[in-house]
Amino acid sequence: MANFGSQTSTYNRLVTIFVAIGSLTYGYCASIISSTIGQPGWYAYFNLPGQGEPGYDTTTTDAIATANGLFSAGGAVATLFMMWSCDFFGRKANIQLGAFLSLLGGALQGGAANLAMFQAGRWISGMGIGTLVTVCPMYLSEMSSPARRGWLVGHHAIFLVFGYMLSGWVGYGCYYANEQKIPSFGWRFPLCLQTVPPLILLLGSPWLPRSPRWLISKGKMDEARHVLERLRQSPDDPENLVAKEEFYQTKEQLQLEAEKLAASGNNVWMAVLKKPSYRKRMLIGFLTQWGAEFGGPLIINNYAVLLYTNLGMTGGMPLLLSAIWLTTAGVIYNPLGAWLHDKVNSRRGMFITGFVGIVVTTSCLAAMTAEYAGTKNRVGNGFGIFFMFLYLAFQGTCCDTTMYLYVSEIFPTEIRPIGMGFSLFGQFASTLILLQTAPIGFAHVGWKYYLVIICWSAVFIPVIYFFFPETARLSLEEIAKNFGEEVAVTITDATDEEKARVQKNLTEQPPSPTDSGHTQSQNEQVKA
Repeated sequence: MANFGSQTSTYNRLVTIFVAIGSLTYGYCASIISSTIGQPGWYAYFNLPGQGEPGYDTTTTDAIATANGLFSAGGAVATLFMMWSCDFFGRKANIQLGAFLSLLGGALQGGAANLAMFQAGRWISGMGIGTLVTVCPMYLSEMSSPARRGWLVGHHAIFLVFGYMLSGWVGYGCYYANEQKIPSFGWRFPLCLQTVPPLILLLGSPWLPRSPRWLISKGKMDEARHVLERLRQSPDDPENLVAKEEFYQTKEQLQLEAEKLAASGNNVWMAVLKKPSYRKRMLIGFLTQWGAEFGGPLIINNYAVLLYTNLGMTGGMPLLLSAIWLTTAGVIYNPLGAWLHDKVNSRRGMFITGFVGIVVTTSCLAAMTAEYAGTKNRVGNGFGIFFMFLYLAFQGTCCDTTMYLYVSEIFPTEIRPIGMGFSLFGQFASTLILLQTAPIGFAHVGWKYYLVIICWSAVFIPVIYFFFPETARLSLEEIAKNFGEEVAVTITDATDEEKARVQKNLTEQPPSPTDSGHTQSQNEQVKA
């Protein structure tokens, strides 16, 4: 029997890296506001009071909160649209849609003639990244083999934080732009740079394969086989046994789920509401994304400049520290987390470890801020910055990769778009609340706003322990057994008898009627 769990071709890796450009787009677009609010030229152009000036706590704070609120609201709307669109149009078409919207939103922000145009760009950009952050990990998960899924889907979180890192360094560099020689360059250039990654993704997307699981669900069997063979191709597997096994398992599981759905008399939307195991998946998916965001990563990321300023940093130093903070995540923690997932083999264990670390480090950061913010105590403020970096070690390694990987795994193919869309809606719903209230909270209650992160994280730890099933080292189809459902074909960790039965079915199985119904043009497209 071929090595079903681990086989991954060079083609699969290249597809993963290219699709992760969409993840980079999300990271850059989501965090560039942190750089923007650190640029004096942005305040001057839109006639907004700077920090410490009269009116900052009202006019400027409201403008910043609105920019983040519109961005999150646009993302939330897009995730709900993905619940339908990813199944109807497919994963690839929605990657293209997300790239186009991100391109348009970035252009509007970078070329904004007034604050209303800037805010409109934030809304459209939010819709673009809401699309990409939903469809990219879903696509990567469906293209990955079980034993490498942690690393390959982890590229979403790795490239996401590369986007954070890029925005941090670009913002820091542009802080020193000569506004007299090139007016508005300091804030316009970083915003315009948002258009580059989605443009690359959009131009290269015609060469991406469509998801084999989506293809099988739509009866496009020949194309699905061809894609799987390219994804699992190996010199050690000249007969493409791994691809054949995966195709057979996926087809049989989809058929089993379709039969059960038909027998229940429900359509897929009603099944999500009525079937207990599906309801459990939807709730866990929503809590995964909601819970991870209430752990505070975007609060600390997007308002890092303000937090460093509160800890006594001035001039370009807050932007520099923010860029270094994000570089640490991009180079060390997120790649480490993605790698660990295929070694530790426990999504639950990683998630719990991350949240324990978040509780400890955020508590220490709150204490340092309460005691030393606004003072000239270099040691106390230095420890505050240290705990921000230590927070990232836990959040980046154990939570950032887990939140996207886990929700991409727990749903069966027939409801994966619905589940992913609803789960990511939870993320944007939480960020809408947090990013809208954070600048106001820090301005009025200071360090006490950290209690939102601390209290939620402490509550979420036992929720993960008692209610979240394990998904590591199982194929996407076999995960169903951990939710109390029947699995049509077991291949990962199968017994000798089960392996023999699969091999027999592979050799004796007649061609599917849908195979012959595949049009000539479709076959030519596959070969191309």
